[in-house]
Amino acid sequence: MNSAPYKIGDLVELKNGFFNTPRRGEFKVHRVMPIRDNGECQYRVIGSDGRERAVEHHEIQRTVDTGFFSPLNRRA
Repeated sequence: MNSAPYKIGDLVELKNGFFNTPRRGEFKVHRVMPIRDNGECQYRVIGSDGRERAVEHHEIQRTVDTGFFSPLNRRA
């Protein structure tokens, strides 16, 4: 994987089975982290509670925009 499939501002959700599932719902990609030695992309995401979390590519999936994050909050 040479480049990150998600970019800043993309909306994602945690996949089922993610061990650290404090809440369900939309998360906005806040930062794309360096690719790991094993080739997996990493991201920092922010949920509606304002908390930032670190996730790896296999732990998230793209979500349909439900409008939870207002257009005013969609800055990079």
